[in-house]
Amino acid sequence: MCFYQILALVVVIAFVILVIYAARTLVQIKKTAESVEYLALTTAEKVDKTSSTFELLNNVASVLDNGFYKAIGVGIDLARRLHKKKEKEEKED
Repeated sequence: MCFYQILALVVVIAFVILVIYAARTLVQIKKTAESVEYLALTTAEKVDKTSSTFELLNNVASVLDNGFYKAIGVGIDLARRLHKKKEKEEKED
């Protein structure tokens, strides 16, 4: 075998190895893409299931928040009235 035949054989073997490696890489990329797609679908389903729970929690929090501020307002109003009543009683004495 002459030098060019050996060189051609090495190039062909390297090309075959490159094709096999590329094919294996493409198969792995396909499997990874399928896994990512499955993960995205299951995550979307779980988010849809939990979104109603978060909406409920948000509604409860806003009701409690509004009720808390109303209670504080009533408490402040009551304290002012008691304070005015006390001042009025002190002036009368």
